[in-house]
Amino acid sequence: MRRYLPDGNKLTGVRALTTGFSNETYRLEGLDQILRLPPAAGAMLSGHDVIGQANIYQALGAMENAPPVPPIMAICEDTSVLGVPFFVMGRVPGESIDDVKMNDWFVDGSDEFRRQICHDWIAAFARLSDIQPLSVLGPVVTPEEDMRVWREFTHQANCPALVALFDRLLAVPAPLSGPSALVHGDPKLANLMWQDGKITAMLDWEMALNGEPLANLGYMLFLFESEYHSAARAPKLPGMLSRAEVIALWSQVSGRSTEGLLWHETAQIGKIAAIIAEGVNMAETGRSDDPRLELFKQNIGYYIGVMERMLDGMSA
Repeated sequence: MRRYLPDGNKLTGVRALTTGFSNETYRLEGLDQILRLPPAAGAMLSGHDVIGQANIYQALGAMENAPPVPPIMAICEDTSVLGVPFFVMGRVPGESIDDVKMNDWFVDGSDEFRRQICHDWIAAFARLSDIQPLSVLGPVVTPEEDMRVWREFTHQANCPALVALFDRLLAVPAPLSGPSALVHGDPKLANLMWQDGKITAMLDWEMALNGEPLANLGYMLFLFESEYHSAARAPKLPGMLSRAEVIALWSQVSGRSTEGLLWHETAQIGKIAAIIAEGVNMAETGRSDDPRLELFKQNIGYYIGVMERMLDGMSA
């Protein structure tokens, strides 16, 4: 990296930040920049590679109405440098809110503070509904086309019970809220960076596509309690918006109808379940010995059950 980067002589060290299932992230000390590599064990998802992600960041960084993203410092497809393609981006001030090990400043803050955080989280992803499809993401993908991709992914993960649920979902046409727009694909709270209660960056665009914005709302709603499923940890805290408030806020900010939302929430739960099913498959076939996959084995039945109950609710 010292030889490759323009200011490489300032690099004093490389420190691992995350080594997840999607990408590996390192801090380039001395430069205060971030290095992203493909996962060493092979990607769980076949979505955008690291170069594709860099192109998304670059496209968003050049737009006036896009959310804040880190600046791209270098994109390298030459595998002779590090053995794999990679990109380097500027480090954005702030930190993300981890839903498992929630930050003290978030947990210990006032109810009003958390309410504002929750409001800004939902509003940030709702505003993506105004962004025209990005050329770097390719053609528009209909909700049905997207779910057929995840159905095939589930089939390859050897989870026939989940495949059958995708078939039930795909038997019903997906409601649309309006023109296609930019869809983040993974709009959880942890994919925003915060400093002093303000959003400084929107991260992790691996599952982004041009499509139906209700997919973003459907994904976020799975984190809020409903008659079909429990809530994630952060939305349970005092001050966080209720499920009804989230829906109303998203509709107000996006200017779109939420009619037919249950289809999209069910679809996004299916997507999450498909990823978990692949994690189980990776462990059972010996493609990974990551201990975190033990949780996937414990949880896959819950997600399948939730999707089944929601499909029953759609047909009731």
